[in-house]
Amino acid sequence: MAKGFGPRTLNPQQAREAKILSRSVLQYFQNLPDPRVERTRHHSLSTIITIAILAVLAGADGFVAIERYGRAKQSWLETFLDLPHGIPSHDTFGRVIGALDPQALAASFLDWVTGVSERLGLDMIHIDGKTARGSYDREGKLKALHSVSAWSSDHRLVLAQQRVDSKSNEITAVPLLLKLLNLKGAVVTLDAMGTQTAIARQIRQGGGDYVLALKGNQGTLSRAVETWFKQTEVDGWDGIDYDYHETLEAAHHRLEIRQVWTLPVSELPSLPRQSQWVDLNTVVMVRSTRHLWNKITTEVRFYISSLPSNAARHDQVVRSHWSVENSLHWVLDVTFNEDASRIRQGYGAENFGLLRRLCVSLLNREPSKLSLKMKRYTAALDNDFLLKILAASAVDEVLPKEGVLSEKTDY
Repeated sequence: MAKGFGPRTLNPQQAREAKILSRSVLQYFQNLPDPRVERTRHHSLSTIITIAILAVLAGADGFVAIERYGRAKQSWLETFLDLPHGIPSHDTFGRVIGALDPQALAASFLDWVTGVSERLGLDMIHIDGKTARGSYDREGKLKALHSVSAWSSDHRLVLAQQRVDSKSNEITAVPLLLKLLNLKGAVVTLDAMGTQTAIARQIRQGGGDYVLALKGNQGTLSRAVETWFKQTEVDGWDGIDYDYHETLEAAHHRLEIRQVWTLPVSELPSLPRQSQWVDLNTVVMVRSTRHLWNKITTEVRFYISSLPSNAARHDQVVRSHWSVENSLHWVLDVTFNEDASRIRQGYGAENFGLLRRLCVSLLNREPSKLSLKMKRYTAALDNDFLLKILAASAVDEVLPKEGVLSEKTDY
């Protein structure tokens, strides 16, 4: 292992802490290729990355905050990191993370998340894009970073991230993202931008199933499905072999009725370009009716799927897709202030974005009932709680049993 977590004279508590750290997610980032020339390396790369991850977990949203965290925690950090020149400056953190190869950083992240996901198993993978709105540079003619993430709603894990080229769109980024994932046995969902025959084919070739939204980008197919459903409703579903599922939810002064119809494509007339959609088995209609205190709204959405016709299963899959917005994108903006971040030097926006997504996954792995915001706050105050977060990240799931974490604190 690279410099860091190395042998030194430690008391029993410090030795147990070092053991947790060496088995945690941090081990995957210890051997990244250093982008600096030898003479400029006053701080080891593993030290810089380790402090950055710990600081972001503890609430740091930028390089100045990372430096402040390091200085506040220096005496503790010195028990497991070599810091011959003290804590790096915020400029050093910014330059190094901005120069770091994003593919190498992503590969380290992928090594960890692959080990975790293989042990847990993945039922659903949701893919969606997000723009870091503050990462633009008007003077430098730099567009805001747009990236596509793969999200596991089952385990609240970010599985991978892929940058969208500034001169392209998500259609070109999604196939690259899919190549990073083990799709076997998983259901992959995408919004309408990803509803492409080539993407459906890639998912099936990878051993996964797909549920893809239909909108204007597949205009002919979308109109054909919508027209058929409308006419069939008028006819009362006479002679049609369909499946139906309905749910009723009441919360926050809102009542929502969700109705889902699914049926095999064999029940429909031949659809436009039907043969080009590999293993297309089912078409889906979802109607959501929301009763608010002052109005009633209705939304109807359509999907195509390689799964068998099962309305309850499709309701679960479609609803789970929206967790990428509620449990990832919303958290990145509200809890991690991603939209407000002005990091944009080099690969800084992309790399810091990956660190945020890593930390979302790590915080979700920690089993206490605290909100993510409160977990970050507690991690800043209490090193034992931060170690608890890192212990939960161990792929081999070897959690400390020797009383490393403070017994006096009930989380």
